[in-house]
Amino acid sequence: MTHVARALTAMALLAAVGCKGRDTARSDAGTETGATATVPAADRAPSKELTVSGVMIGRALGESKLITEPTFQFAPADTIYVSIGTQGQPESAELTAKWRFQTGQVVDSSSQTIQPLGPENTEFHIANPKGWPEGTYNVTIYADGDSVDSKNFTVKK
Repeated sequence: MTHVARALTAMALLAAVGCKGRDTARSDAGTETGATATVPAADRAPSKELTVSGVMIGRALGESKLITEPTFQFAPADTIYVSIGTQGQPESAELTAKWRFQTGQVVDSSSQTIQPLGPENTEFHIANPKGWPEGTYNVTIYADGDSVDSKNFTVKK
């Protein structure tokens, strides 16, 4: 055998032994060795901890409280919506939306206590019958008092 052929044969043997070792480790999972098998996601108990999976802002809301017209630019007469996607099943959680004008002045602040049974969306909105002053605004979302996301948006004629 040539040196190249021997090297290739040795590499093939090492690869075969390495693969065999991985297969053995998988088949021994959950045995007396202390290794445990991974539980499929469908079989795990749902998390009791609330997590925010996404925040969207826009001018229209559809089914399941999802934003159907996402935007960061609004007209003075627009109603401004924010949709917060959450996951987890805590006993309850409090979501808060705090809306500020560019000067830092709080325009609105509201909270909702939710008792989610899994993934869901919560909606907040603001409207001004007299029309929003032009400028830059910010909405900050809090979950149980902790800031979890913030969106900037503008109002223009």
